[in-house]
Amino acid sequence: MRAFLVPLVLLLCHLGEAKYTPSEDGSSDSLQCGIVSDLRDLRDMVVLQRAELSHTMAELQDTKTKVEGLKTENSVMESRLMSSERQLEAMKTENAAMVSRVTSTESEIEKLQRENAERPKAAFSTSLGKTGHHGPFNTATTVIYKNIFTNTGDHYNNATGSFTAPVRGVYHFSFTMGDFLQSTVMGLSLFKNEQQIIHSGEWGDHMQFRSASNAVILQLEVGDVVFMQLPANYRIYDDSNHRNTFTGILLFPI
Repeated sequence: MRAFLVPLVLLLCHLGEAKYTPSEDGSSDSLQCGIVSDLRDLRDMVVLQRAELSHTMAELQDTKTKVEGLKTENSVMESRLMSSERQLEAMKTENAAMVSRVTSTESEIEKLQRENAERPKAAFSTSLGKTGHHGPFNTATTVIYKNIFTNTGDHYNNATGSFTAPVRGVYHFSFTMGDFLQSTVMGLSLFKNEQQIIHSGEWGDHMQFRSASNAVILQLEVGDVVFMQLPANYRIYDDSNHRNTFTGILLFPI
């Protein structure tokens, strides 16, 4: 556009400096009028070109502004995309850590299940299993509890009334008893092998029912035997309420 305007301006300057020389036949007036008309046309063209140039420049500026706006939006979108990618990577890392923890927990559970399955189990709970008095006898006798509530591991023998330790460990034992005292003695002793460990009992002639109990924790070796003994001249009583019981359980092996 500027390349067109420069020659046009030079032409106008040249025409403006030209000297007017009247002709004899009066044709100069007609020529002058034509030149003025052309100059006006040229001036109008220049004005129009200037307006178009201004409009074009304005459109270019608007386009530039839009381009800058698009660049800014694109930068924001790229920033958001990068932030989303970082969040995604963080979530992947967190998920991998959770999967690792779950896998570790499952492994620990499986290990505990195997250990529990392999761990020796021993527990029993019994009662006399008959109604009426047991005793008195002239000599001390082993009490055989016939009624079995539970006998995990089958380490209690209801034929002999004794419990045999299957593993070296710590065990808990307890017993209960009851009787109507009529100038009689009620009592029981808990033995480990041939050693009396604890004893409970009561004497009276008040014609009333009395009960007693006791418990102990013992460390046993494999093959140790635990049983209940009724001392000589003692007696106990049982009925459907299972007043006389003998219970033991392995707490943990050692």
